[in-house]
Amino acid sequence: MRYDAKWESIINPILKDSEVELVGVVKSGDGNHAVLRIYLDKPGGITIDDISKTSREIEMVLSVEMDLENCTLEVSSPGLDRPLFTPKHFQQQIGQKVKIKLGMLKNNRKHFVGMLEAATDEAASVKIDSELFVFPYSEIDEARLVSEVNFGKGQKERGSKK
Repeated sequence: MRYDAKWESIINPILKDSEVELVGVVKSGDGNHAVLRIYLDKPGGITIDDISKTSREIEMVLSVEMDLENCTLEVSSPGLDRPLFTPKHFQQQIGQKVKIKLGMLKNNRKHFVGMLEAATDEAASVKIDSELFVFPYSEIDEARLVSEVNFGKGQKERGSKK
């Protein structure tokens, strides 16, 4: 997985006196187009005010720790399509629909969507149709929950008769 624990040692001290917790960090791009995405959450959900305050604190520390001049800093909640970075994240989401992107082909594909059946400290097991796939975390480039929101729940389908 694209999870780099070095960010924990930089960001967690900033969060130690708050309920806000680091979900994960993704750095993409290089040079003039680098983006550093920091995902935060807290029990009961994180607010925009929490993110705004914490973002300023993180930016101050990171400006000392690294060159942010050519880097865009994005701080946000994990959202409905929550990224999964650690074995613990996978273990907390057993029974949920997930999207897995691999770094290498497996069964002639890199993208998989299915139900997370199990998660150990080494791998996640995902049921796709009736087949169970085991993905070692070392092979996973990206993993996210698949959000399924039904805004029309309880309403008639469009065009149906009474």
